Amino acid sequence: MLRNQTLPAHVPDTQHRGRMLGPLLFSLALSGALALPASADDESDTDASLSVPAVSACSERYPLVASPEPHGGGHGDMEQVIEASYSAKKHWGLDKNVSLLSTQESGLGEPAFRVTYPEGTSAPSDTEEGGAGFYAKFDRLHGAERACLKYQVRFEEGFEFVKGGKLPGLYGGNAPSGGDEVSGKDGFSMRFMWRKEGQGELYEYVANKDSDYGDSVGRGKWTFPTGEWITLEQEIILNDPERDNGIARVWIDGEPILEQHGIVYRTTDDLSVDGVMFSTFFGGHGEDWRTPRDQVADFGAFEVFAPEP
Repeated sequence: MLRNQTLPAHVPDTQHRGRMLGPLLFSLALSGALALPASADDESDTDASLSVPAVSACSERYPLVASPEPHGGGHGDMEQVIEASYSAKKHWGLDKNVSLLSTQESGLGEPAFRVTYPEGTSAPSDTEEGGAGFYAKFDRLHGAERACLKYQVRFEEGFEFVKGGKLPGLYGGNAPSGGDEVSGKDGFSMRFMWRKEGQGELYEYVANKDSDYGDSVGRGKWTFPTGEWITLEQEIILNDPERDNGIARVWIDGEPILEQHGIVYRTTDDLSVDGVMFSTFFGGHGEDWRTPRDQVADFGAFEVFAPEP
């Protein structure tokens, strides 16, 4: 369990100290023959035999292709700030649930932003909007078959995690979520999640997932602290179409955490890694997922890496 010394929410921690699924038969996975029953309230946990990355963190192996940060526009115009800074599309919740943090407030050496989860909110489709979302697509990722995302998140001191919630990750195509079908032809998404008591996981919408919703992978292999920054790093390597040889890796505060093989992200060469799916809210659906009070989390230091075309 990876936890640093707890700090008050207003005090930055700038010293970021550290803390396979077995391959599925391709035809069975895509046909749904291996599917397990699940509901929106308790997504399937498919953590089988995960290994630990034996390679260095992906941010050390790939060139930097994007390092967006929020700037300009002032605290009252966050839609324009995010649109301009992150090339954001299809966004929601930015106008009422996101505010700008100055470099001094963030403690990261650059600005960041704060997301609010109002009391009683969970998934946007469940109640009034809590949290925020947008899609950041980067031209220099065009056609990328592997990519790396690194960013930092800070939950407020004493954050109540309830049953869980969503966090940003890489995506391709139409970035399926919310129970969307994943055919292998249209898209995939690889967000992070927090779970009860701050347990972390990968939350996957891929063609050979085992759930009607997202697959929960590696749950509890790290724990989110409160009141301090923690660094998330995710690498995805797309499979060859008609093969189940996709890979995902995770590092937390620079420490290797999990490596998963046998992933089917796609069944066509037309799909590639497009960018970052910024997605954060409580849920799941239903009252037992909803935040019991107004809460906040801070996000910053986004960096995207990929091999040269």
